[in-house]
Amino acid sequence: MVDPYPGYRLLREQAPVCHLPEHDLWLVTRHADVVEVLSSPERFSSRLGMGAVPRLPSPRSVDYRIGAPGVRVLIATDPPEHSRLRRAVLAPFSRSAVAKLAPKIEEIADGLVAGLLANAERGTADLYRDLAGPLPVLVLAELLGVSTQVREEFMEWAAVITDDLDMIGAADFQLGRGYDMFRYFYSEIRRRKLEPGEDLLSVVAATDAAGLSPHEVLAFCAFLLVAGIETTANLFTNLIDILFRHPELKKRLWEEPDLAEAVVEETLRYDTSVQGLWRATVAEDELGGVPLPAGARLLVLFGSANRDDDAFPGADAFDPARTPNPHLAFGYGHHRCLGAGLAKTELVIALQSLIRATGGIEPNGRPERRNSLVLRGFTAQPVTAWPR
Repeated sequence: MVDPYPGYRLLREQAPVCHLPEHDLWLVTRHADVVEVLSSPERFSSRLGMGAVPRLPSPRSVDYRIGAPGVRVLIATDPPEHSRLRRAVLAPFSRSAVAKLAPKIEEIADGLVAGLLANAERGTADLYRDLAGPLPVLVLAELLGVSTQVREEFMEWAAVITDDLDMIGAADFQLGRGYDMFRYFYSEIRRRKLEPGEDLLSVVAATDAAGLSPHEVLAFCAFLLVAGIETTANLFTNLIDILFRHPELKKRLWEEPDLAEAVVEETLRYDTSVQGLWRATVAEDELGGVPLPAGARLLVLFGSANRDDDAFPGADAFDPARTPNPHLAFGYGHHRCLGAGLAKTELVIALQSLIRATGGIEPNGRPERRNSLVLRGFTAQPVTAWPR
């Protein structure tokens, strides 16, 4: 959990397509093999793979989970259906739309950094709680066109969903939060159907025209919470952890804030927040010279592919000047993350805001890691910081 990368290296060298019989799961660890899987949806299906994610046994559970059987969301569909759904929600994530949102992101980041500094004076600053966690929540609220007063609810709902990807799974008492989330989005979607605007929820409300059922529209809203909040928040905590472990890089970054974009890009490769996702074989197949049965469930490990020396010379070194940098942090091909541009913009702006306002930042206690093999990041990251 703390450092999976030596284990990934061992797998790439000795068993790059490795079967774990006790889980009936195949691990795919080499960059070339991961790209082959992601490039071949007709052979390696997202619909079959994500639909096989283990479910809670509780009969009271709600199918708000990623890739729930019979519920189509972007992450759990294949072309051409995936392409149609993606086109239906593409506009709010375009380069021009993200550029238009950038000043608001900067305003949000500056306010959160000010709060972080205020807490640092009291000795209670936490990078995840004060900055990394709330930033994507507030940005998503802006994008969806909803009140920022739902910030706490958004974070709780995202946590309920991602708990299914943690080692211990979600607790039964959290299932009611899933109902709360559905009630909220149902109300907002109904309002947008009657009074559409230019916000993302209005775009999502119109996806029934693309063939989504009312349940699937709500599931798409739930998916947006995970894709828009947890992944970005976790990545920012990973970035700060990297800076703590590379003090010379941190010092240079505070002296050269324009380096922020390159640092974000290399962080995406070096310690990405989504370590892997599932696919499944459509028929009997072969990958990396290893025969695979039909219906084989694959965990495609982006985190391992991003440390493959065959694709990234000196892969275990953090190098902001690395070029080219064909990392797979946002996936590849048809399933490349829709919000990649928005996520990178948020991360760069937040990092530059932190540099602008502070003279430095240091760890101030023991951080807590997320308990997941799929999502990688911190849920607590106590720090101290001081103003410039």
